[in-house]
Amino acid sequence: MKVLVTGGSGFIGSALCARLVRQGHQPVVLSRRPDRARSVLPPDTRVVASLDEIDGGETLGGIVNLAGENLFAGRWTAPRKDRLMASRIHTTRAVVALCRRLEQTPPVLVSGSAVGFYGDAGDAELTEHSSARRKDFGYRLCDTWEQTAREAQRLDMRLCLIRTGVVLGRDGGMLAKLLPVYRLGLGARLGNGAQWLSWIHLHDMTTILLRALENPAVEGVFNATAPHPVTQRHFHRALAAAVHRPAPWVAPAPLLKLALGELSGMLLGGQRVYPRRLEDQGFGFRYPQLEDALADLVGDS
Repeated sequence: MKVLVTGGSGFIGSALCARLVRQGHQPVVLSRRPDRARSVLPPDTRVVASLDEIDGGETLGGIVNLAGENLFAGRWTAPRKDRLMASRIHTTRAVVALCRRLEQTPPVLVSGSAVGFYGDAGDAELTEHSSARRKDFGYRLCDTWEQTAREAQRLDMRLCLIRTGVVLGRDGGMLAKLLPVYRLGLGARLGNGAQWLSWIHLHDMTTILLRALENPAVEGVFNATAPHPVTQRHFHRALAAAVHRPAPWVAPAPLLKLALGELSGMLLGGQRVYPRRLEDQGFGFRYPQLEDALADLVGDS
């Protein structure tokens, strides 16, 4: 089927598009920078700079909405928080508006969110039925994003909201930034390391998105996280071990707060999230344990 992917040239989106093509689907990617997008997408992928380029008579088999500015690209000043919010909300509104104008309404919208929805929750065990423990900016961002996507239900579309943890992959995201540092033996624990990190391997992430797109029985909120969250201390030691380097360093919490401001809360807080709905529906993770995921992604570096 023809699948619209917003944010399709990003870390997760480009991996998803590659799998869509392998499975015989045709991705149509929305990107603000079409030339750059074409350089990272499968050959002959259609890239549009605006949803206005999609004719009302076109038939879309589904939409995956992943667009959003990088949370970690700079300090969370007031103007930057406005941009982070707008990059998600404006695109999602445009997607819903497209669905209204198409002669044939797409059957499904798979829309991104994040485990930041739950706020900094300490040691609490969180499932899809949990409410936010702290209504900080991360919560407000995710909640507004999700509520905007829920407008698709008024069009009788099937809606899947995917609350994503930290996605681990070789070529992007957090791991790609950390690997060069850890290979030099300079990786550091963040604060006291007791904060929880809910993570997922990129392969499992794209499988969850494909499942939501293709399976008519899949609907509602899903936590896209591996079934075994870890503390930041555990992650730090596991990554250092994977690259065969020592792990003695610590980045003190006061220093992180001074350098990053409000953004430091994303590193010093966390969520202990479990993918209960996926497990209840029999989803099998290829990489349920962090050490296995790192062994696949890092190898014998």
